Amino acid sequence: MKTQLESSTRLLGGPVIRKCLFVPLAMFVLSSCNLFAADEFQELVRLVPRSSNAIVLLNVEKAKDSPMGLRENWRANIEKAFEAGMIRVPPQATRFVLASQIDLEFMEPLWEAAIVDLDEEISIEQIAKRRGGVIDTIENLPALVLSNDTYIVQFGPKTLGAMGPANRQAVVRWIRDVRKPSPPPLSAYLQQAAVFSDDTGSQVIMAVDLDGAMSFERIGKYLKSKQKRLDEWNANLLELTKLLCNVRGIRIGVRIGEKPSARIVIDLRDDASGIASYAKPLVLQIMSDLGTSINEMQSWTAQAKGNEISLSGRLTNSGLRRLLSVIDSPVANEHTGAKAPISPGELPAIRAKASRDYFRAVVRMFGDLKEDMRNSKNLASTSLWFDKYARRIERLPMHNVDNEVLDYSGFVAGQMRQASQTVKTMGIRGGARTAQITSSNAGPYVVGTTRWGRYGRYGGYGGVSSYGVYGGYGVYGQRAEMKNVEAQRRTIRAQEKGVAATDVGQLRQGVIAATTDIRRKMTQKYQLQF
Repeated sequence: MKTQLESSTRLLGGPVIRKCLFVPLAMFVLSSCNLFAADEFQELVRLVPRSSNAIVLLNVEKAKDSPMGLRENWRANIEKAFEAGMIRVPPQATRFVLASQIDLEFMEPLWEAAIVDLDEEISIEQIAKRRGGVIDTIENLPALVLSNDTYIVQFGPKTLGAMGPANRQAVVRWIRDVRKPSPPPLSAYLQQAAVFSDDTGSQVIMAVDLDGAMSFERIGKYLKSKQKRLDEWNANLLELTKLLCNVRGIRIGVRIGEKPSARIVIDLRDDASGIASYAKPLVLQIMSDLGTSINEMQSWTAQAKGNEISLSGRLTNSGLRRLLSVIDSPVANEHTGAKAPISPGELPAIRAKASRDYFRAVVRMFGDLKEDMRNSKNLASTSLWFDKYARRIERLPMHNVDNEVLDYSGFVAGQMRQASQTVKTMGIRGGARTAQITSSNAGPYVVGTTRWGRYGRYGGYGGVSSYGVYGGYGVYGQRAEMKNVEAQRRTIRAQEKGVAATDVGQLRQGVIAATTDIRRKMTQKYQLQF
């Protein structure tokens, strides 16, 4: 019961979905067409706040019993994985639902909620004893407000809910809505995603309702910036813009068989078959631009058929960890409730083990992303994972961990954030510099075409452009000028990428050196191989 309580209260100890969990078009991640059976999740889905526009369902029991789960003995090891911070779902959970209402314009959650079924009973009083907080009663249900801005509600002996931020009025309305005989309907898109049959054996489904979220102008502006790629694909800008601005949503799913596999499905209102020839590079381009690439997706199979665009294939273990990083519940740094007494003689061994497990979790996370730090191009296409892994490192349980290891982990998280920021800075700075290169200041090469041509039309001193209106030389000068402008812009972009590549390489080497140093120190200090 102690382990049950500790694991469960970690899960419910803070807001449970981060803003990057459902970034529209930022994660054309995965979906099998047929997912969870209605009777398996319907009771938990019934408790989801009705204004949700994003949902995640995780069948923990089926993940443990999957071929990969059985081979790697997840039932025995999932507790260790959870303690090490690699899995954010309590090992005693049987079914797990996350939901949120995302402000899709600013990519910020207005609220976040979790509903979890456990395999043992747990009471609010037990949670309060372990974690502290103030016990409350909301709509005749036991509740607890924690100091980290989270409300916990006990819907049943084995069913808990959590909402953050801890707005009591919002929690009251949530409970009242879901307890009505005829509650307000959940989004039709999310409801459909939540009741698919389980024929394919998928263990994870994620879905975001994008109805009305994408404006024609916004999509058109983005696609216009990719005109060169559109030309390569022989794509029609107008038709593609119309297609994408009518997106209904994105379904996300993972199947954990002998090896993990996944499928992206983008649901549209119109027929997508017209883009079948370039559906894959289109999806990969968008993912790259939004920093959500996963390397193995380059070899996946794409389809554009009916009202769907899909991308499917195998995942490596690293790719699976990246995808599961979106199922992320913050872990409190310290537990506030009473702990079992530890004798002084036990403390060194406990501290050594806690420090080693913590260190190895950090090294594993850095290892997943280390190759992406070899150059700025890779980092730019995967930058979202750096922010998510940095946050995950910062939420690792710190109890009994050596202070030097904590300092090391803080350094690694900081370097990951700095790597992501380097890419953002590269784009902002490069954009600002290229915007200054226009037809009127494109350098000495265009003197006599346009810079002086404005005066040449009147005074005859404009070189080529002074004859352009009558002799046709103006068109030639404009083309030459445009080529020169684009050449200078390419030079600027190359310069910025070079600076970013150097910075990222230094960050990577800094983490590698720090890892070697702290491993040596801790191995010597605890006489235990780190």
